[in-house]
Formats: sequence, structure tokens, C-alpha cells
Amino acid sequence: MKRLIMGKHAVEEVLRKSPERFLHIYTHKKEDPLATDLEKKGVKVSFTPKQKLTSLVTSESHQGFVAEVREREFLTPKAFLQEAPEKSLVLMCDAIQDPQNFGTILRAAECFGVDAVIYSKNRNVALTPVVSKASVGASELVPLMPVSNLADTQKKLQDGGYFSVAAELKEGAHSLFDFEFPERTLLILGAEGSGIQRLLSDRADFHVMIPMMGAIDSLNVSQAAAVFLSARG
Repeated sequence: MKRLIMGKHAVEEVLRKSPERFLHIYTHKKEDPLATDLEKKGVKVSFTPKQKLTSLVTSESHQGFVAEVREREFLTPKAFLQEAPEKSLVLMCDAIQDPQNFGTILRAAECFGVDAVIYSKNRNVALTPVVSKASVGASELVPLMPVSNLADTQKKLQDGGYFSVAAELKEGAHSLFDFEFPERTLLILGAEGSGIQRLLSDRADFHVMIPMMGAIDSLNVSQAAAVFLSARG
């Protein structure tokens, strides 16, 4: 399996962590030190017109670098639970369809040391080039667990000692500013508009919301993710 990533930072992160994943680099920046570093490490580099890069990823946000990479390794619930630390934070994304939001969530997850990010193979945006660019390379670093059924995975983690915390505003929800996260937390984020699906919400051990103090009464999901993850510490 292979896929495309884009953006200078995403390429730099793969080069730093696992350069063996590179199959081909396309860039129009012949004088860029990154292109030189890639060639020195034996990566196949093709100097390609900027318009061709744009057509490869259907985006102009590639920063002059597009990479074809071998697919990364993914976690399974069983394998993860066998090695999970006693103090652990896992993030579950419920039907995040916007690639910019998903990429930014992955960036926050990597920055705040999340142990794994769970998402649906069928109901979530895939790891597209836009996701890799928005994540600034975090899509290639943070441990990922794509699954077929979020509710089944939620139960497996609860059976494995995790407390499920749904990030949503509903009756009886705790304020984030007063809530003490369990040692093992599964934090669930829902898509803007539809929110967290009812089955996941009903099975959650806690519901936690961010009190709003301004005229605008909500954050987008990627902003909310950063707030929740920073509060968990």
C-alpha cells in the first residue's frame, strides 16, 4: 500500500523518523536544502513543475513538496491494550470529515502526547495529502488506530480499564475546568453539527463540556481538541 503526503514539514518528519517509507519525492525546489538531504539519503527525487504537484494532490498547499510513501503501521485495539501505559490518554474521533480539522486534531494529539488516535475506517476522512499538510507531519508520527466499529472499540477500551469521556454539551455534563480526568482516559470528539453518535454518548462514563464566555458559543472541533488535550496534561 502507498499514498501521497504533501507539505515540507510532513516530508521532513518522515525523513527524520522513517526515511525507508519514501518511494518517490516530487518537488520544483531544486535549491532547497531538503531536496539535497533527500538525495543524499538515497531517496528518489524528481524535479517537477509546480502545476504538476498541484495536480497530483489537487491542492496548491503543497509547499513545493509531494511524497509517495509506503503506508505506515497502524495499531489494533488488542495490540494497544497489551502495551498501554497505566497513565494513558486515547483520542477517539467520531466522523470527522473535514481534512483540515482532522489534520489539526492529529497535530494537537502529537503535541500533547496522546497515546493513540482512533477513527472509523468508513465514517472518517482518510489520511489524505491535505490531512498530512494540516497536521504538519503529525499524521506520520502519532499512533493511529483505524477501526471498523467505534462502539465496539469503545467497549474494548472500557473493558481494558479506560474511562470513556464524551466531549459534549448536555444535561449533567461536567465543566472541563472542574473535571479530573481518570488515569486512563478515552476522550471522544464528535463532528461539528452531528456531534457524537448516540451509542457512544450513552455508553460514556462521563460527559464534559467547555464553558463559553464570549459572544460566540462554540469552538470548532480541532480547537476544542486542543483545549481538552491541554487540560488533560
